[in-house]
Amino acid sequence: MNLHDDGILEVNSKYTIGTNDGRELRHVVFKGYKLLNGKPMMVFKTETNKKVSVNPSYYTFSIEEQKDKQPEFIDKDY
Repeated sequence: MNLHDDGILEVNSKYTIGTNDGRELRHVVFKGYKLLNGKPMMVFKTETNKKVSVNPSYYTFSIEEQKDKQPEFIDKDY
């Protein structure tokens, strides 16, 4: 599949994405690509586990969000 983003989107990373009609989708997780009628679609999932497919020709920008902090383990008393 010919990818238009040169691999800058990482699977399972969280982004805010924008489309050329001015819409902005926040806190979505990039899941990869799928074909719809022979055309590649970008697939995201929302925080509420809803799937979002974006046609790359309407895709305008993506902003990588901060990764969630990993739990820190403390070896000494609080």
